[in-house]
Amino acid sequence: MLNRSSRNIETQVSLSLFVAINLAVATVAIGENAFDSIFPIAIASNAPSPSSSDSSIVAAVITITENAEGTTVFKPETTNITQGAEIFIGNNSSSSQSITSGTGPDDPMSGKLFDTGVIKSKGYSEFVTANLNPGTYVIYSSTDPSVKGSIVVQK
Repeated sequence: MLNRSSRNIETQVSLSLFVAINLAVATVAIGENAFDSIFPIAIASNAPSPSSSDSSIVAAVITITENAEGTTVFKPETTNITQGAEIFIGNNSSSSQSITSGTGPDDPMSGKLFDTGVIKSKGYSEFVTANLNPGTYVIYSSTDPSVKGSIVVQK
């Protein structure tokens, strides 16, 4: 049985491997200079120590970034995830952003299911989908409501 310190080290190693694998994939996908522009480099050393009750697995990554036209977007626009798994959100855009449930600020359910809060540029957040039933959830950025996407939760 692992003690809390061992679990924290094991989780940090798992997170480091997860980031390294994603950076390697990004490098192949966008070229050898990917390490200069992908957000995990800037945040890997700032990762918080998980609590002893944190047993979720990071199963999806959403990157907030700018497309070729300079428009802020969620990549991928639609994220598929299993109920109870964790989503890691990295803000690689030049401005603070968020991921908030709802169609926009006028939606009465805006932020009621989940809201990352404002994520500074080059920062990150994460949330666990344990409280979400299977289905499709529309998301937007509270700091730029034109940025939209969806999260599909599967059993």
